[in-house]
Parts: sequence; structure tokens; C-alpha cells
Amino acid sequence: MNPILNRLFLWVIDSPKVVIFMVLLSVITIASGMAKLQISNDFRVYFSEDNPQLKAYEAFEDNYVKSDTATLVVTAKDGDIFTRDGLALIDALTRASWFIDYSYRVSSPTNYLYTQSLGDDIETNYLVEDVASLSDENILEIRRIALNEKRLVNSLITADGKVGIVVINISLPEDIADASAQITTQIEALRDSYREKYPGFEIDNGGSTTFNTTLSRAIAHDISVLLPISYLIIFSGLFLFLRSLFGAITIFILISTCLISTFGFFGWVSPVLTPIAGFAPSILLSIMVADSVHILVTYYHQLHEGQTKREAILKSLHINFMPVLITSITTIIGFLSLNFSESPPYRDLGNMVSLGVLIALIFSLVLLPALLMVFPVGKNLKQPQGSLIKSFANFVILRKKRLLILTSSITLLLIIFIPNNRLSDNWATYFDESFELIQLVKRLDGYLSGINGLEYSLKPAKNKSIYHPEYLTQLDEFEKWFLSQDKVMNVKSLSNLMQDLNQVMHGDEPSWYRIPDSAELAAQYLLFYEFGLPEGLGLNNLVTIHKDASRFSVSVSDAGSDELLAIDQKAQVWLKTNAPAIQVSEATGLGMVFAHIAQRNITSLLKGTLIALVGISAVLMVVLKSFKYGLISLIPNVIPAALAYGLWGMTFGYVDISLSIVACSTLGIVVDDTVHFLHKYIRARRGGLTTSDAIRDSFHRVGTALIITSTVLAAGFLILTISPMNTSATIGLLMAVTLIFALVVDFLLLPPLLLYLDRKSEMRMHSGDNKKEISL
Repeated sequence: MNPILNRLFLWVIDSPKVVIFMVLLSVITIASGMAKLQISNDFRVYFSEDNPQLKAYEAFEDNYVKSDTATLVVTAKDGDIFTRDGLALIDALTRASWFIDYSYRVSSPTNYLYTQSLGDDIETNYLVEDVASLSDENILEIRRIALNEKRLVNSLITADGKVGIVVINISLPEDIADASAQITTQIEALRDSYREKYPGFEIDNGGSTTFNTTLSRAIAHDISVLLPISYLIIFSGLFLFLRSLFGAITIFILISTCLISTFGFFGWVSPVLTPIAGFAPSILLSIMVADSVHILVTYYHQLHEGQTKREAILKSLHINFMPVLITSITTIIGFLSLNFSESPPYRDLGNMVSLGVLIALIFSLVLLPALLMVFPVGKNLKQPQGSLIKSFANFVILRKKRLLILTSSITLLLIIFIPNNRLSDNWATYFDESFELIQLVKRLDGYLSGINGLEYSLKPAKNKSIYHPEYLTQLDEFEKWFLSQDKVMNVKSLSNLMQDLNQVMHGDEPSWYRIPDSAELAAQYLLFYEFGLPEGLGLNNLVTIHKDASRFSVSVSDAGSDELLAIDQKAQVWLKTNAPAIQVSEATGLGMVFAHIAQRNITSLLKGTLIALVGISAVLMVVLKSFKYGLISLIPNVIPAALAYGLWGMTFGYVDISLSIVACSTLGIVVDDTVHFLHKYIRARRGGLTTSDAIRDSFHRVGTALIITSTVLAAGFLILTISPMNTSATIGLLMAVTLIFALVVDFLLLPPLLLYLDRKSEMRMHSGDNKKEISL
């Protein structure tokens, strides 16, 4: 032990109250930063500023309208919305929606711009002007017109007229983190007030702002509900395994101060957190237990051997310092590898957990021994697990060949299923159906429109314009091709409007529902239409200000990111093959930006995992002073994640952007078991014990601690499975499975490997000492 460290440990043990006071004072100071923390609800925080798809998306929004929306969905409980009450309700909601903060455009069935021909003129008016003055005949005529408007059906109303939607376009301010929450609160107040006035209709709210708010509320739920449950389970588990109330209280105090310090620090340096940061408490809570348990178990072991409290604490620190340091470093390396993620929130999560692990390391070596000195020993005089661990060790040694074959076979079997995991992300699956938003989405997807969308800004080819009949005709053909694709619900394009205008200008004759014959005629129609629009409304939702490109919007039902990317690939091939008058363009839209980042995130995190693995192995080789054992450690460090993803491929068969972080996140934690086992094993071998006896010694010294830490860690992550957020639940489940596999591998695969790989060196050692090798 380094003399400086030895003096530090002695000072901590001899001045525990001073140490506790200094640590608590530091924690209180740092914790004041928590008051500055706030959660951003903007989807754009998931992307780097240099993300090419985000840049394309923002350029698209600059040319057309912003895609942030809040919606109010009106559903008739009986009949349809085309009644006096139904139209009055939608009209009232439409007018009130203009007063929602940051709204700049409101679209609904009642203010739909209906165009008709009056002689040689085009007149554009709202579909519903004055609800109170409408006769029954007027309402029937409005219904007829609405259900025959292709640009209205499956956009703002359902084909059966039962559902209507008010869409509020929002321009979210960049300097207000909780703007979505403010808007959602206003929408909900508006919704509730009209629910009372119109009991014959269901009124729900949705849109991107509602999704953002639901995400932050779900995270807040996890923190306020799951975190206390995690505390309770971890505390109960520690009390059960350690059989010491004061031991469990000590760790409870330790992890609480670590959590507070971590979030307090980020409150000072980076106060705006993303919803992903909500995973950090549960992850940290579990990880922080590991170091302290190893120190505590060794401390009780020394007490059982008759040492005084002071001697037991010092001995435990000496024995565990190196493995605790190594495991902390490797865990930090594992989580820092999340910085390879394409998504900034996951990088922030990695940095936050890494800082928490560093704080936990410091507090485990300083605060923990000070607390042990202050607290009474308690009643921990028995170690019932000792005989069981000894019997298990003998079982592993005697059946090493069978276990090696069995574990290797299971490993190969599960690894085969890894390719079954489809790389796909779908925001509609982020939550369970306990959320009203998801209930609404499930009800409307495929009925009103699709929940995902592809957006194109299509420029005409050279020597063409957006008015050219060839360009417009190919737009129409492109629309028909899309509508023939699976899961495509609706398409909006300039060709729709031009055909409508051409029909209107020819007395609404159905035979004239076609593309105008010349570019000049199309340009004139569009100009007349634009002049007839009410004040404040323009064509910026359909064409660019310079009229050099038009918007082409595709609504897709229940599609994952892989499906969106696939259909866009097909669309680009179709454009290149069949539409020479249109420049080929990639799709954009929020769903597409997420689709691209979900796919790239897998690749970038795989790279990060490999680099972290190399770094961890290098650390282990240096610290263990053995190239051989460093290489051996790769096997139990890599296999658990491979087994977990293989099992996932066999059962669920998908990996989304959140699940892609599990391999990186668990890598450093998995190393914890391996390091403690190998460290004790190498010490025993270098102390002169045979391979078999070294295995027994390792199980005796760390077996119980590994069971405790793995059980507590897995239980902590399994708590996430009851989260209403499916992303949290699946992350928790896959992490727990990985840690369970890690314990199995370290208990059933690593010892047989050591028994076989160390056989030759043991034979040489024994032959050099003229001793006969003991049969294993």
C-alpha cells in the first residue's frame, strides 16, 4: 500500500467526525446547484448542431412552416361532427387556439379554405363562416363539401366525419426550456373547459408539444415513484444479505450523498438537462452500491476473524483499494464511451454517470470508513453463505469440463440470435397506454392519418418550374405511387391544389380535375388563389417564398425508423427512374431525423464499446501486471452483453436508440465482478496456492459480495421495468439481464477457463518444486 494512501486511511479512521463534517459541508455546498436544474422539452436537444439531417430539417422549416404543433381532437360520441354543436365546438376551439402562446397558424375543418368559382373569378372562403346562422341545409352542404375535399379528408377530418382536428402551429422559443409544458398546460385548460360545455363530444389533445411534455412528466414520475422504490429494495436487500442494520444505513447515506453531489454539480455547470438524464438516478443508485458492498463485506469478514473495528476497516481498505479503484475506472471508461453516441443527451448521461461513479469512489474510500468508525458494529456475527460458497466452489472445480462445454454452447446458441435484432425506433412506442396521448395515437393512427411522416422539398429540374405541367404531372404520379405503398395514409402536394383550382376554374366539372395544360395557366391559377386567401395566411405551407420548390408531405401509419428509411430509399429510386422533371431529394421531418440518428447511433456506440473494451483491457493488464490475465478478462467482459442481446433477439427482436446504449453502459459494471474475482485469484496464485485452491479462495473472499452486488444491481435496474415509459422499462430489463449473465459467466465460465489455462503454468511450477500436481 502506498504510504500516502496509508496515512490518508489512518487519518480518516482516527478523525471520523471531522471527515464526516467536511464531506457533508461539501455536499451541502454542491447540492445548492440542484435548484438551478431544469429539463428541456425540445426534441432538437437529441441532435448535435452539426447533424446533417437536423440541418436539412431546419432548412425545410425555414422554407415552409415550423413542424412543432399542438392539437385538439374532437370526436363525436354519436353521429359525426357535422352538427350545429359539433361545428360550434370546433369553431370555438379554433378561435381560442390563436391565443395559445407562440401560436402563429391554426388549421381546422371550420377554417379550411374552400375555393369555388364565381364566373371568371376564384373565391376562397372559410368552410364555416357563422355557425349560429347556419340552417340544417347549410350544415348538410358543408358536410357534403368537406367529405369530398381530398385535401381535408384524412388530414383534418376522418372519412366518416366522426373526428375533426384543430392543428396549432407553434414557434417554440429557443431560450425557454419548458415552453412545451407551458403550451400543453394552456391546451389542457382549454380542453377541460370545453369538455364541460360539450358533453356530447370527446376532446383530446396531442401534437409534438404534448409529446415533449408527456416525456418530461414520465421522467418526473420515474424519479418521484421509482427512485424511492429502488431505495427501499436496495436497502432491504442489503439488510437481508449483510444482516446489519447499521451496514445498510451506512450505504444508504453514502449513495444519497453521492446522488445529491452529482446532480448538484451539474446544476452548477450544465443546469439544462434532457429527459434522458432521468435515467441517471436509477443507474447511479445501483452502481454506487458496488464499491461500498465489497469494502463492507471484507470489513465484516475481518471482524469475524477477531480483529478490532479499527483494524478491520484498515485491512478492508488495503484489500479492496485496488479492485475498487480498477472497477471504478473501468465503469467510468464504459460510460464515457457514450460520448461516441450521435445523440447529445446520451453523451450527457454517460458524463453524468461517470462523474457519479468518481464521487462514489471517493466517498467509499473516505466517507464510508468514517461512518463505520462512528456507527456501532451491530449484530453481524454469522456468515451462513460461507459454507454454501465453499460447496459451490468445489462443485465448479469438480465439474469444470461439463460447465465449460455447457456455458460455451449456450453462449454460441444465443449469439446466433443477435442478428435477429431489427434496428428500429418509433416514438409512439416510448410510453405505455396509461398515457392519454398514447391512447389517442392508437385510436387515430390509420384512422385519421399516420403518426409518422416524410417531408420532401421537391425542386423542378433545370429549365423547369413548379408550374410546368410535366413537373406537376410527375408530382401527381409520385403521390399515386406513395399511396400504393403499405402503411401510407395520406399525401399532400402542390398537384392536389392545382387540380382543384383547374376544376374550380371550369365550373367544378369533374372532368377538369387534372393538371393545367400550361405553366402560364398554372401560375395564374396559383396567383389568383393566393390573392383570395384571408389576411395573414399564405402559401408558405406549400411552396417556398421564391416559388422554386414545393412541399410534398406523406403520412405513414405505425412505422419504425427502419421502415421509414426503407420507404424513402424506394421513393428516391422511383424519382430517379420515373420523374426526370423533379430533382431527387431525401426525405426529412422529425421522424426521419430520428430514424437516421437511431441507425447511426448503433454504429457509433459499437465503435465506442470496442474502444472502451480496449481501454479497459489495457488498464487490467497494467494493474494485474499480466498480459495473459488481461486477455482472459476479455471473455467474461464481452460475453454477458452478447448473451443479453442474443436473448433479446430471440424474444423481442428489435433495438432502438435507447437500447443501443446498454452494451456501453454495462461494460464497465460487468468488469466489476471479473476484476474482484481475478484480483483475489491472482493474489492467491502469487501467494503459492494451486489453481484449485486459488479458485476456492476467490469464491470465499468475494463470492458473497459478488452475489450481493449483482443481485442489488439487477434488482435496481428491474425496478425500471414497472415504469410507464417503455424506453426506461426496456433499458432496465436489458441491463438487469446483462448483469445476471455477468454473474453466471464469472461463476460458471471464468473459473473453468482459469483451471484449464493455468494448468500448464501450474505444472511447471510444481515440477520446479519437485511436487506432484494435485488432481483437479
